[in-house]
Amino acid sequence: MGAKEVIDYLGLVPHPEGGFFKRVFCSENKSGDGNFLMSSIYYLLEKDDFSAFHRLGSVEVWFFHIGEPISIYLLNKDGSLETHSLSSQIGDKFQLAIEPNTWFAADIPSKKGFALLSCAVSPEFSFTNFELAKKEDLIKEFPQHKSIISHLTR
Repeated sequence: MGAKEVIDYLGLVPHPEGGFFKRVFCSENKSGDGNFLMSSIYYLLEKDDFSAFHRLGSVEVWFFHIGEPISIYLLNKDGSLETHSLSSQIGDKFQLAIEPNTWFAADIPSKKGFALLSCAVSPEFSFTNFELAKKEDLIKEFPQHKSIISHLTR
């Protein structure tokens, strides 16, 4: 099974941050401000692609399904960089929660194959609550991480 087969089977479309996605769930329940309480997507990354640095105003949880291990990079408010490996291998994480307003990106370090994941967002994902990083702005905020920022921004 290859990436194209999975993309076609699940009906995934290109995502602005990179990779492919499809919304598969949205809660029927709403919060007081009218947002749905949760939504989820399938998300697929291919070998040379990456999820560019971005942030959400909501909590996002990534769940690994199949494929190559991925790395998720978090730029914390204290200036530190955290790297987490998600895969089906013991020693890696099977899921990772990312707090609101945290800059993060992901890639496949091996540059082989693909990875299929799910992402759940609460409150629901909305493009009005999504910010794709501008390389020069992120480098000003985190100059010590210029190399990874340059590699994982569009």
